[in-house]
Amino acid sequence: MTSDVPESSPSPLAPQPSSKYQRLRRRLFYNDPTDETELQPYSQEPLVKKSELWGFFFFGFGYYSWPNVCGSLLLPILVQGVARAASHLESNPSIVCPDDDADIPPGDRCMVPFGWINVTPTSYVLLLSVVQVLCTIVVTLGVSALADHGRLSRKIMLFFSGIFYGVTLNFYDALIPNVTKYHPDVIRAKVNFGESSKEYIDAKVNIQTFLSGGASGAGYVGGLLLTIIVALILLFTDASLLVVGYCLILCALYVFTFMCLYAKFSVQRNFPPLPPGSNIFTFGYKRIAKTIGKARKLKTLFYFLCAWFILGDGLFATSNMAILIAQDQLQLGNTSLIIAALIQFIFAGAGIVFWIWMQNSRGLTPLRTVILNTCLFGLLPLYCLLGLIKDCPIGLKQEWELYMLAAFFGFFQGAIYSSNRVVYSQFIPFGHENELFALYEMSSVSSSWIAPLICTAIIERSNARETWWFLASQFYVPAFMLLFVNVEKGRAEGVAFYEAEQFEKRQQAESDIAEMARDAELDFEGNERDMVKSV
Repeated sequence: MTSDVPESSPSPLAPQPSSKYQRLRRRLFYNDPTDETELQPYSQEPLVKKSELWGFFFFGFGYYSWPNVCGSLLLPILVQGVARAASHLESNPSIVCPDDDADIPPGDRCMVPFGWINVTPTSYVLLLSVVQVLCTIVVTLGVSALADHGRLSRKIMLFFSGIFYGVTLNFYDALIPNVTKYHPDVIRAKVNFGESSKEYIDAKVNIQTFLSGGASGAGYVGGLLLTIIVALILLFTDASLLVVGYCLILCALYVFTFMCLYAKFSVQRNFPPLPPGSNIFTFGYKRIAKTIGKARKLKTLFYFLCAWFILGDGLFATSNMAILIAQDQLQLGNTSLIIAALIQFIFAGAGIVFWIWMQNSRGLTPLRTVILNTCLFGLLPLYCLLGLIKDCPIGLKQEWELYMLAAFFGFFQGAIYSSNRVVYSQFIPFGHENELFALYEMSSVSSSWIAPLICTAIIERSNARETWWFLASQFYVPAFMLLFVNVEKGRAEGVAFYEAEQFEKRQQAESDIAEMARDAELDFEGNERDMVKSV
C-alpha cells in the first residue's frame, strides 16, 4: 500500500476496467464518486473512504502481532528463562538451580524471589503479568473517556501504542462502531430505510463483522509473518535468551512501521468538547463511575461484560499455561514453541474465514458464534485434564499434542474475539464508544490478574496440571450466561440511553439560557434604577 491511494474513482465517463486485476484494483482502492454527492449531506463527519479502511487494517496487521507473538510467546520465554537462571534450590538458597530438571534433587524445586516472597519460575511469569494488568487498568480507565471528546482519540491511541497494549487496544476496538457509523453502506441504509429498520441494523452488523473479522484476520496474518521472521532468526542462531531479546526489539520496529501507516491514512473525527471546568486527569475516572452508576439503564451491556470478564480471563490464562507447561514440564525448546505459534496463526486465519462465512452464508448470528466457539474451546482444558491420569499417554504429555492444541486454539480463538466485539458494539450508546470499550477491555484485562493468582496458588500447593480444572470452568460458565443475552433488548437500551442523555442536555441548556436571561433582566433593572437615582 503506497501513499498515492486514490480518494475517488475515475470519471464515470472513463473506460470501465475489463480485466480481473483492474476490477479488483478498482474495488480495493477507488471510492464510489456518488457517495460524496448523495450521502455526504446526511453525515456531519467525512464519509469512510477506502484509504481509511486500509489504515484501519494496517493497524490490526501490525499491532495484533505484538500480543500474538511477543505477549504470548517471546515474553513468557524470556521472562521464565531469566527467572530460571536467577533461581535457587528451595532446600538450600545458596545453590543455583540446575538447567535440567533431572538434576534437581527429589522433592526439591527451583525458587526465585518476587518482592518479599519466593515463587517458582512459572509463578513468577504469572505474577509479573498481574502487575502489568493492574497498571494497564489504572491508565486505561483514566484516559478512555477523554477520547470521546474533542480531537484526542488518535493522538492518545498512537502515544500509548508503545507503552500499554491494553490502552491502545481499547481505542482500536472503539474505532469499529465509529467507522461503522460513517461507512457509506450504513448511511445509505439509514437514509433509505430509517434508523429503526431491519436493513439499517443488518448493514451495521455486516460492516462491524467485516471490520472486526478483518482486523483479527489481518492481525493473524501479520503475526504469522512476524513469527516466520522470528523462527528463521532462532533457527539459524543459538536461540539464547539474548537472541530472544533482540527478536523483541525487531518486533517493536515491525509494529512501529504499521503504526506509521495507520497515522498516515486514518481520519480524526470531531467529538463533543470536554464539559467546562473538567480536569483532564480526573475526567475519565468520573465519567466511567457515572456510567457504571447508570448500569440499570444498560442491563444487557453490563450483563454481557460479566460474561466476558470470565471468558477473557480463560482465554488469557489457557494460552499462558499451555506454553508454561510445555516449556517447564515437557522441556520443549524455543524452536518447538515457535512451530506451535506458526500452526496457531495458520489455523487462526482459517478459522476467521470459516466463521465469517458461516455468519454470512448460513445465517449464524455473532452471539451464537461466540457461544458455539466458547463451548468448543472449552474442550481444550478438558483434554489437558487427561494428563492427570497417571498411565494415560495423552493430556499434553507429548510434543505432538502441543501442535495439535495450537491448531485447535487458533481455529476458535480468533472467532471468539471477533464476534464478541461485534455483539458488544451493538449495545454501546453513541458518544460512549471509547469509554465503554475501556470497560470491555478491562473486563477482560482486569480479570487477567485473577486467573494468574488462582493458577499460582494451585501451582504452589499442587502442580501446574491441576489448573486445568479451574480453566475449564472459565469457558462453560460464560457460555451458559450468554444464552440469556437478548441482542435486540440491548440495542434498544443503548438507543434509549442516548436519547435520555440528549434530553437531559437540552433541558440543562434551556435552564442555563433561562438563568442567563433572568440575570440579564436583573442587571438591566438594576442599571435602570441607578440611572433614575442619578437623575
